Amino acid sequence: MATCRPKCNRSLLCVLIYLFIFTFDVQAVSENVKWLKNLSSGRLHLRNLGEKDDHHDHVHTRASDDGYSPDTRQETPNPTVFGGIKIEHEARKLSARLRWLSNEEIGITKMQAIYDSLPYEKKNHDPINTLQKIASRLKKRFRNYIQVLQTNKATVQNMYRFHVKNPMNSNISCCMIPHQEFIEDNQYGCRVSKRTSCDLYPDNVRENAFNPGRMLTEVWKDNKKLFPGLKWQYFISVEGVHTEYPANAFTWFNNCPQAHDIRHSDVYLATVQPQPQHVVIVMDHGNSLSSNQLKTAKGIAKQFLNSLSERDRVAVFGLASRPSFPRDPSDDSCLPNSLVPATFEASLFFSSFVDNLQQEDASTNHSLGFQTAFEMIENMIRRSKGVTIENAMILYISRGLLSSLTEGRDIMETISIHNGRLDHRVIINTYAVIDDGKHIMFEKSILQDIAEQNFLKYEVNYKSPKPVIAGMMVTINSTKDLSVSVGRFYLPLNKSAPESPIFSLPYMDMADQTLTMSISQPCFHGKELIGIMGVDLHMEDVVQDVTYYNQELNSYIFLITTEGYTIMHPAFNRPMKTRIQPMHTDIWHFENKDGFARIRSDMLNLPEGERLMHTKKGNTNSTEDNSSKSDFYAKYMWKRIENTTFIVVLKLLTEVETTQTLEHLHVSNDPHLVYHRLDLVQPNDMCLHRHMPATSDTSTVFLSPKSFLDPFEHLSNLETKRMVQNYVAYLKDDTRLITNPGLKTEVKNDVAATGRINTEWLRRYHHHMNHQEESIVRRYVATPSGVFRSFPGTVIEKTSDPTKTDWFQRAEEFPGHVTLTPPYLDTLGAGYIATISHTIYEGKPASLHSPHDRVVAVMGMDLTMGFLHKLLSEVIPICAHQNIRCFIMDDKGYLVAHPKLIEPNSKVVQHITHKEQLVANDILNHKHFVRKTLCNSYNDRTIQRFYKFNTSLEGVLTNLVHGEHCARYQITHIPGTNSFLGIVNHTCNTDTAFCPCSTVDRLCLNCNQMEQIVCECPCECPLDMNFCTGELLQEDDRNPSCSHEVEKETPIHLNFPPFDDVRQCHQSKCSMLATKLDCISAIGCAWCERQKHGLASVKHPYCADQRRCFGGVEEAVSPYGDEIRAMANQEKPMPMKSTPVGPVAGGIMGCFLVLALGVYCYRHHIHRSSHQYINNLPENQNRMSHFYEEEPPEPTDDIAAGHTNFVLSTFENPASISPYRVNTSYRRPAGGDSDHGYSTMTPHEDSEHASLPCLEPLIKERYKPGSLSVVKNTPGKIPPPPSHYRRSRSPTPPKYYQPIPEQTVIPPQTTIIEHPNSVIANVQVHMVDTH
Repeated sequence: MATCRPKCNRSLLCVLIYLFIFTFDVQAVSENVKWLKNLSSGRLHLRNLGEKDDHHDHVHTRASDDGYSPDTRQETPNPTVFGGIKIEHEARKLSARLRWLSNEEIGITKMQAIYDSLPYEKKNHDPINTLQKIASRLKKRFRNYIQVLQTNKATVQNMYRFHVKNPMNSNISCCMIPHQEFIEDNQYGCRVSKRTSCDLYPDNVRENAFNPGRMLTEVWKDNKKLFPGLKWQYFISVEGVHTEYPANAFTWFNNCPQAHDIRHSDVYLATVQPQPQHVVIVMDHGNSLSSNQLKTAKGIAKQFLNSLSERDRVAVFGLASRPSFPRDPSDDSCLPNSLVPATFEASLFFSSFVDNLQQEDASTNHSLGFQTAFEMIENMIRRSKGVTIENAMILYISRGLLSSLTEGRDIMETISIHNGRLDHRVIINTYAVIDDGKHIMFEKSILQDIAEQNFLKYEVNYKSPKPVIAGMMVTINSTKDLSVSVGRFYLPLNKSAPESPIFSLPYMDMADQTLTMSISQPCFHGKELIGIMGVDLHMEDVVQDVTYYNQELNSYIFLITTEGYTIMHPAFNRPMKTRIQPMHTDIWHFENKDGFARIRSDMLNLPEGERLMHTKKGNTNSTEDNSSKSDFYAKYMWKRIENTTFIVVLKLLTEVETTQTLEHLHVSNDPHLVYHRLDLVQPNDMCLHRHMPATSDTSTVFLSPKSFLDPFEHLSNLETKRMVQNYVAYLKDDTRLITNPGLKTEVKNDVAATGRINTEWLRRYHHHMNHQEESIVRRYVATPSGVFRSFPGTVIEKTSDPTKTDWFQRAEEFPGHVTLTPPYLDTLGAGYIATISHTIYEGKPASLHSPHDRVVAVMGMDLTMGFLHKLLSEVIPICAHQNIRCFIMDDKGYLVAHPKLIEPNSKVVQHITHKEQLVANDILNHKHFVRKTLCNSYNDRTIQRFYKFNTSLEGVLTNLVHGEHCARYQITHIPGTNSFLGIVNHTCNTDTAFCPCSTVDRLCLNCNQMEQIVCECPCECPLDMNFCTGELLQEDDRNPSCSHEVEKETPIHLNFPPFDDVRQCHQSKCSMLATKLDCISAIGCAWCERQKHGLASVKHPYCADQRRCFGGVEEAVSPYGDEIRAMANQEKPMPMKSTPVGPVAGGIMGCFLVLALGVYCYRHHIHRSSHQYINNLPENQNRMSHFYEEEPPEPTDDIAAGHTNFVLSTFENPASISPYRVNTSYRRPAGGDSDHGYSTMTPHEDSEHASLPCLEPLIKERYKPGSLSVVKNTPGKIPPPPSHYRRSRSPTPPKYYQPIPEQTVIPPQTTIIEHPNSVIANVQVHMVDTH
């Protein structure tokens, strides 16, 4: 027993320890369940230190393995830390002030009462009819464009019949057209010439190559008039001639003569070979290649990649002693073993891999390279179940140098074995990269044998009775004209092109950096392929019905292809706001819910249908909000667009049988309806609201593209005075007799309803009932239909969509709440502003509303950024203390107000992890208050990391017991808002914690893992895809899809001169404001604290106009280009003593005067004795201006012709231009002392050239005078320009060089001598500008 007792005691002790741990775990689980219940109930209660649990008096904690104590208890809020204030009381006071601002200044209660009093009528909701209408509009749009394409095709095929008898080969090189022929065109985003088409062609193009461009120009012009949505129209011949309309200089391409290598190369191949191509690209980078050969090999490989489309499959690997793959086989089993769809993403990835290939100091193992390529093809065929693959190709790029005499036979043996298994379905093309002047007879021989698969020459037996399809061997010595030398790699396939149109996926057009889609068709002469005809379309036009679909009824539209690629989705930005090439993604990733795979299959295989889907709560993505439901209901309805590859889908998120709409409203209460284009129709009392023309007598109405039945047509056409008058007449018409000018039916009622707030806004503005008016920039209201009413009324950018803005969408996210938006730069000139916004519900009889009611409008108010800081100091006086920092942050952690935001040169968009790193590190341990969240941005292939703060917080959040104590803080939710109030007492001199942030980009510093308690700034990580399956490469990356990015407001681009004599709507009194908070809260004022360049402080800070001191720095560059140099505040320089310079200067000036007088006398004598030339020719009945075609006359409506950016102009003084407008390409003949009487130059000779140094670089680009001989075909010549060139009256030089209209410019052209006695000479005519 004695020996057993210690063992029994130890056993008993172990049992007791186990029971203790088990009891603690049960307690911990029960506590977590209790917290989760509190969280799910809508409110989160914080547990403070010393608070007792319901069942236990003490809280037990257990240290983790690494010694960290996961104690989530916090300190009890202590008011004495912050001067005795209770932050909850202060938050309620701040909430009351914000609610008062919302109700009284914005007019929320007034507007809600207006909507509650309006008459409504019930209508049946018919989603099937909605889908049919959208599908019908898409069908009509595509039918029109296909008709244009077929007309162009028939025209070209008819022209080719004439070409056979009488060659059509007139060329106009796009790269040789004079720069002044091009005019900036907003629809194209670059400088174009609509008067003609132009050509891109290789240098070695055949002399009589077919080129119908000049004959097609008129056809293309007519097409453009009938269908303004057309972008580029082009024809590409089989010989490489690329004719395009309108003419474009291709300045976006570094080397214009080589632009034909990439321009529409993928469209061409997809049209002539629409059957999927299966290609393996093998690039040699062994030690046999020189640096120049390696560069050429890379160019060849990338040319192949640029020519492929998403229908094709491709594999790429480098070859030296062993293969090298784009991804390590241990990370990705796809790329080293199979072929993948040649999407834009895959081509970009492979091109980057090719660029990074370096030369290896090892001999190339050619046999291993072919073995690897064949194994990839074999693996692809095995995986392609049910799909017949007729042929595949290996494109082998190498110098062809063998390491031994027997290696040639080994290569042929390898090819024979593997291709025999595939019944000789693999074609091999070889590309010999060579250096000029080097003998490569043997290398070319082996590569030729490989291409022809000449087994008999190497005594290798055929392994299959099927015949071998010979490839081709091409020698390449440079990257020039690769589209001709290697771009026709498909020719050995010998497949015919079908007649049906080919639709491309959306791509970024390099000419204007906007999304574009191509439709193309092959052209034939009999059965002979002569080229392709194509048209490019604006994606903004193609998908406008999907983009501007009103989602207020809990439904949305998306567009996909029959392959499953997503064309348009609510997760996408508008095409016109997209500035990067979107990665083509399967719809599965945006609708990533259980059960969608079956629905997707039905969509792709059935012409139309509908399916129901039920999903449990929590399995949703960001495009829908179902937080209030236990499960999610959705209905998918789809219809395929006839004669296209597109499917339009309508998704219903809730079942809606009837809807309420406003009845016909009378506008008698709004007799002074004013459209926002005050530059076209000026009001009686116009003023300037900062930089823009405005009126303080009434609000103005802006109709966004969403308000129009055809948004793209509205965006494409310039608004005129007559159009504005038509809008206003229709909107004010109560008789319903005036024709609708193209607006949606709900727009008229929305304008009438929102107009009833106008009286309240005027009353608040003119009576100056409180001092808030000094800080209110503007008030406004927006409806889901795109109607936007603002006061003071001002001009709005035409492309703006208020429903896509941050303030609108955040208000919809928090219905019934006062929503704060972090500061941002006002594009209308008010500096940095913050926004308060609030929702307006659909009217109800007793005004009984709930957060689930339909939102019919969002109201907002822009305030100066300093106003909220001043508000904080008024509500919480201790915020002015030196060691106390008060801040407001929104539910994503972005700071709305913080002392560091109003410091000089501070970045405005800041996160709490940027400015309060100690606090951020501590609050991350409050796991029920904040959590890191992930979403996948498929368009740019990134994983976005951001924070989400719980607005259900009750109580006060303070430091953890075992947390950071250098910064004593308290945070609480501001009731009725989306924001939090925080107070920090910083007691340490140095920070003891930090949040890692990249200073270069948004890349996360550690993308391998994300821990909830590790502080980091909002950032992004790469999202890797499996190119074989289209799925995510890492299963851990499966996150919800991100919503579309919030659109940033764009600067106004209007064409009207500055209004120098117009008063300011708001007279700022900056010089009278003595304190910083009063100054920065006033419109247009800035607190000057730093001297120029921000290096030294101002001795006595003062308040001044923000143009003088933007951002608190004297003479700082203003983002509006309106800065004023603060010379008045600078000390006058002390006079410097020096020796008298009067006598010296007088002597020098005397010498100059004598010299100038001598030169003048000499020139005068020479001109008097010069010969007089008398013209004895018969009078020419054709005026010089008749060499030009007529352009349409100027429109009579008040459309300004300039391009003045009134907001962001730099206001630089233009250089003085001589009144004698000169042709910069003119030069006096060598050896001549004059221009022989043809010049009207002054005796200063070429002084005008000297006065225009900015034009000198353009001289080399201009044409030299043409020859006098008769020329039948002169490449590079353009048809005669129009006779009445539009004359510019602006003294400001244009942004791009344009011809001086007052000078008659005769471009070189074909000269035909009709009279034997005619004398033809190059004449330069000058006209004095009298304007």
